Amino acid sequence: MKKLAFLLLGLIAFTITSCSDEDPSINIYPGEKLATLPVLQALPAPAEFVIERDVNEATEAGTFTWSPAVGEFNGAVAYYIQIAPAGSNFDDAVLLFTDAVTTTSKSFTFGNLNDALTRLNVHLVDLGKESLDYGSLVAVDVRIKAVADNSQATGYSLPQSLKINAYEAELPAEAPHLYLVGDPQAYYGQNGWDEKHGIELKYIGDGTTKVFECYVKIAAGEGFKLTGDGKTWNNGNYGTDGAVPAVTGGNTYTVINSGGSSDLKPAEVDGAGLYYVHADMDNMTVKVIKMQWGVIGTATGGWSSELPMTYDFGTNEWTYAGTDLVASVEGLKFRSKNTGSFITGEDWQYNVGYLLFVGKDGTGKNLTTTAAGVNPKLIVNFDGTCVVSGL
Repeated sequence: MKKLAFLLLGLIAFTITSCSDEDPSINIYPGEKLATLPVLQALPAPAEFVIERDVNEATEAGTFTWSPAVGEFNGAVAYYIQIAPAGSNFDDAVLLFTDAVTTTSKSFTFGNLNDALTRLNVHLVDLGKESLDYGSLVAVDVRIKAVADNSQATGYSLPQSLKINAYEAELPAEAPHLYLVGDPQAYYGQNGWDEKHGIELKYIGDGTTKVFECYVKIAAGEGFKLTGDGKTWNNGNYGTDGAVPAVTGGNTYTVINSGGSSDLKPAEVDGAGLYYVHADMDNMTVKVIKMQWGVIGTATGGWSSELPMTYDFGTNEWTYAGTDLVASVEGLKFRSKNTGSFITGEDWQYNVGYLLFVGKDGTGKNLTTTAAGVNPKLIVNFDGTCVVSGL
């Protein structure tokens, strides 16, 4: 009986160890929640701000301060300041600042408040709702939206109230937009060629240029076009001037804005796969290449060349199937050298590190392989954010 008990205990231990070590579906940050939400401090009374045109727009009006949010895995957190009509439960909120804040305070000017209220009114009108008054104090609510960098877990502070007397002004120019419409929409929860629900490309310009990118599944025979608003064909119908045959190893298309333009069909030669799309709308050129991802680093034997991964079109997942990786602390990254070589001529232009997005610089520290023989997996989403497992 003692031998039987020891055998059963050993079998249970082996089963638990096997499940935890070899389950390929384990992500680096599965199901993270924000354990501690931010607490936004009230502004000094009376928290009333009167904006005077050409007088005080550049003057600092105050500072929003809040306590840090903490994720379950203690990673970095980005903060966004939302503003909405008082008592609206933030159903119609806009961002007071378009960029994320990485600290726990943010100063604001009278001009910032005027711009925010103007954008809020534009948003309300777009929704068919009544805008807030200009020229008199109106009540608004402000709160902090906290987003964990790696898992995108989100939480909110309780709101604080203030009053703003703004003047009606033209909004500063917003970043441009570009949308994909075509057969690949069907892979992303939509109907193919539904121009009313185009998928927005990521803007990667410098504020003055119109440059965009996306990472999209395309099969042979499938095509797509680009449009300016993702709702109609009226704001751009970008395709090629006649059918342009695909070539292997990457395609460069010159596009025109015309209802008679033809579809971009880059997979006719290289076949189904994950394609990188780089759209330079200033020069009306679109580069498209079938991506090949690999693993590289100390865990693979060095940083000189990557080991190729295989792609599952159905799951949009890349897998390194070899058994030769070694355990290495911060010794591995994912890289698509062929994409970088074609788009910019730089091998490291498209890599993935600890921060789980595709980029050249700032992708975070290297990843860690926890044991020898692991099979890393990578999913690259349409916007370049990533899911990593199997480490």
